[in-house]
Amino acid sequence: MKQDPKSVAEQIFSPDHKAAIQDALQRVLASAPFAGSPRLKAFLSYVVGETLEGRGDDIRGKSVAVDVYSRKLEGDAGLNLVRVEARRLRRLLTEHYEADGKDDPVMIVIDPGGYCPRFDFRVAPEPVRDQPPAPSKQPLRLTTPTMLIAAGGLVALIAGSVFLLQPKPAPPPASLQHDPARVALREHSVLSLQAKNIADQARGMLFPIFDLKRQELALGMFQHAIDLDESLPDGHAGAAQTMTVIGMFTPDHELARERLQNALASANRALEIAPADPWAHGAMAFVLAALEDHETAITHAQIAWDLSPQDGHVLDLVGMAAILANEPMLAAQASDPASLREGSGRFGSRNIWAVSQLMLGNYLETVEAFKGAAAAGAPVSAPSLLFQAVALDQMSETEQAHTLMSELKKTWPSFPAAFIVDAMFADDSEIEQAVMSLLRNTDF
Repeated sequence: MKQDPKSVAEQIFSPDHKAAIQDALQRVLASAPFAGSPRLKAFLSYVVGETLEGRGDDIRGKSVAVDVYSRKLEGDAGLNLVRVEARRLRRLLTEHYEADGKDDPVMIVIDPGGYCPRFDFRVAPEPVRDQPPAPSKQPLRLTTPTMLIAAGGLVALIAGSVFLLQPKPAPPPASLQHDPARVALREHSVLSLQAKNIADQARGMLFPIFDLKRQELALGMFQHAIDLDESLPDGHAGAAQTMTVIGMFTPDHELARERLQNALASANRALEIAPADPWAHGAMAFVLAALEDHETAITHAQIAWDLSPQDGHVLDLVGMAAILANEPMLAAQASDPASLREGSGRFGSRNIWAVSQLMLGNYLETVEAFKGAAAAGAPVSAPSLLFQAVALDQMSETEQAHTLMSELKKTWPSFPAAFIVDAMFADDSEIEQAVMSLLRNTDF
């Protein structure tokens, strides 16, 4: 039962209860959902520790922003970050207690609207012994001081050696013929079903986004889907998103503009066919953001998200549109590593998350995110090295930043860094200035 904030903050704990809560904390910190989230581990440890010390009533968004995230109290940026992170923390706690932690004797809960945790005791805590029990063949319980120290050391080791990971996308249905949409298409036309299948295959080819040969292959598949069934929105939406990427990274200004206008026409056609299609709205958001119609782009992005809040491909389009529109908080929410993603193929959420953290000034999170993406199998690209170097440079880790820039020059000597930065980020934005400063300082 949810308690009011005042009663939660005024909780008083006996030594037995404190030991059980510490045990519960260590279980959560060592659990799979928290494996790649060192910041959220620090967030949870902080609020639990403050509450056990009797300072639960003093936990505020500002105190978390300063003590956990080292943010300056300027404007609402720090508070917005804490709100987003608190939502992620609640999701991970729910994920833990619905899986491996379903039988945990103590549940840690952080109710919406506050940051002070409450503790649901499913069984009464065992008394804390002043002296360790006599030797026994039975294994020691995790609540003994020895095991608490060992568990704490293990958690620290895990936190220092893992990187940001996100849940794997849910697998597609075991048998696509049982998908009602495909059954309906099959009844309508074999060509319609074939067009749908081809578009779905090409949909997973958007990433790596900087691989233009891959984009051209995907565009050919989307155009083939359109040839098979022009009345299906998928081919048009896919062509729109792919032509947007190609247009963004076309050096010739006139040709780039022409390609973006073609992308806009495809997005309009998709919405004309299916006004409530989330993919069509996501593609439109991406096109409009590239054309610098940021306000309308964000409107379509929000619609796409509302229509399909767990579609990984739609969320990727929302995140990319948000980056182009200089809305890093929206990009962070759309690429939240704690969120469930449905769909097959490669998602870009890890790298979108990393770029959003760079734009928000969360530089350590940026480095961890890019490293975690590479560890999870995402390709190491020239932009990922560049953005890691920028984050390190902003943390005054100049030597490491310059080492990465040297590696970038050696591996991709013709990488058009300034052009890519200009295409991705708003003119004169803080992130654009930070990247351009590093490029100048390293003679790139």
